[in-house]
Amino acid sequence: MRFLLFALGSVTPALCFGPWPPHKQRPNIVFIITDDQDLHLGSLNYQPVVQRELIEKGTTFSQHYVTIAKCCPSRASLWRGQAGHNTNITEVSAPGGNYDKWLISGQNEDYLPHWLTAAGYNAEYIGKIMNGYNTGNYEQAPGGWTHVQTAVDPYTYQYNNVVLSLNGQTPISYPGYHQSDVYRAMAVDRIENLAAQHKPFFLALAPTTPHVETGGGKWPVPPVRYENRFPGLKAPRGVNYNPPDSFQQQKVSWIKKQPLLDQTTIDIQDGLYRARAQSLLGVDDIVTDVIATLEKKGILDNTYIIYTSDNGWHIGNHRVAGGKSLHYREDSNVPFIVRGPGVPARRTSNLPGAHLDLAPTFLEIAGLTPDHKAYPPFLDGRSLLDNWKHPGTEPTQCPVHGGGQEVINVEYWGIGEEETPWGVVDHPNNSYKTLRIVRPGGGTYLYSKWCTGEAELYDTAKDPGELTNLALTADKDAKTARLISRLNALLLAAKSCATDTCRNPWALLQPEPERRAVYVRTNLTITCLEQALDPKFDDFFASVPEVSFEKCMRYQYRPNELPYWPEDAGLGEAYRKPTDNYKSSKGSGTKVVSTGKFGTFAQRFATLRQILKTAKKLTPEQLGEQ
Repeated sequence: MRFLLFALGSVTPALCFGPWPPHKQRPNIVFIITDDQDLHLGSLNYQPVVQRELIEKGTTFSQHYVTIAKCCPSRASLWRGQAGHNTNITEVSAPGGNYDKWLISGQNEDYLPHWLTAAGYNAEYIGKIMNGYNTGNYEQAPGGWTHVQTAVDPYTYQYNNVVLSLNGQTPISYPGYHQSDVYRAMAVDRIENLAAQHKPFFLALAPTTPHVETGGGKWPVPPVRYENRFPGLKAPRGVNYNPPDSFQQQKVSWIKKQPLLDQTTIDIQDGLYRARAQSLLGVDDIVTDVIATLEKKGILDNTYIIYTSDNGWHIGNHRVAGGKSLHYREDSNVPFIVRGPGVPARRTSNLPGAHLDLAPTFLEIAGLTPDHKAYPPFLDGRSLLDNWKHPGTEPTQCPVHGGGQEVINVEYWGIGEEETPWGVVDHPNNSYKTLRIVRPGGGTYLYSKWCTGEAELYDTAKDPGELTNLALTADKDAKTARLISRLNALLLAAKSCATDTCRNPWALLQPEPERRAVYVRTNLTITCLEQALDPKFDDFFASVPEVSFEKCMRYQYRPNELPYWPEDAGLGEAYRKPTDNYKSSKGSGTKVVSTGKFGTFAQRFATLRQILKTAKKLTPEQLGEQ
């Protein structure tokens, strides 16, 4: 067992390309990303520690979105700082994407941890990285991290059967312990180790909570000490919960065909909601011990703590029993809380942001500037650090040179997964392009175009439940038709964007013929929606082609999504390798079996040294190597 203790405490020194400011002046970053945690179902209300230590001592950003509402593609977008159409990681399995596609595309060799270590940081990771990291490809470890302890499929979603690989080494099983206690103990151990190095660090903690366990009709499994909490708790019955036909028939594709949820489904899904809340108490324990260890080491005040999820979740909204993969607010608008140096306490901000903005934000904190040779040239996001420090700032409605921060692009390719009490139902025809206009003062809209040719438009200020589809009456309302023509053009630019044009897609929508579909940096004629709605621009926007799909496909295929604006949109291909017809790996071997429920009160403060006493390497037979 001496080997395991040594391996888990080891760190490979990061490469440093100074000169940098003194390390004590550069903050640490602890990034906590849960899996499938909702904002709009009120999950944060059942996490007293997150409430006390993060929300009360930091700022909550209510308008933070993911760019793809599904695990693997959302994480790829976050770690690369790119829109989904530029990473081309668009699903959790082939052909759209998974960890194998991430490797083959070369993106594993050029993403956030590589840039942070170039800035002189230690960069460490504990937990789920991406779907498809498994017992068949574990030796190809996630690149760039100075220490990476990664959950291994097929055990990633088994709360009482924890298996992880350290830096690509033989996976290790941690029998007798709940996942949240293993991750908690590892986080404490790593912070103590990192603090002793007197060097700034980035530590990502990625529990799979509250994701359901794999298998038909399974729920997340809380630590046993919490399995009786919140008796009688039910999923909220918001305005779009199990809506009547008058609203449901305004939906598109497979969603409008959803029948009313019956009472049996409702009762079972209430149990799922309760299990999600119970399981998140295990994450609260992680937050408690992380903050206590940072404080004990005297580095809490110089550490940013960010809490979020890879995507949201719905239960009963728009008659969908449960799941993600949709563009509605429940799936795309996620918890986002920041505590740290210069961040005001007890504040809520509606300044918009997205996961693709996080990489440039972390790089600004680390002091890696765009003129440094290690700074990536392909970032689509913008730094949010100024928003974190000044959350009450009122954004300029129509800035002279364009803003674009109010434009949020959400995309999806593939199937819609509905988590029912009897298993996952795959719905075809779920590919779409979506645009959100998110502004504190002014019109706020959700506009989407589906692979079925259908469109949706919701005035989200007046209709927060996204129920009344204004696109259905656009042919009878000139004002709505004009709005759609502008949003269509903006969506066309956003789905084609890269780097600067993702940060400000208005720069591609200038009415002068010589500047059409050309990125314009200064002297913009149109910088915001209010200006674009001027009737004098009707002819220009009428000339912009409609966003369209040739057919519904389960992955991104350029010819299927023509046109682009501009026509030669790069789709990130210059910064990744081809992955056509790639093959996915799959683990084999005899599966590790774990029986019993763990996470007792006695295990609440179990240390890593205690957990390691029963840890075991997987055998060649369990890895399918003999």
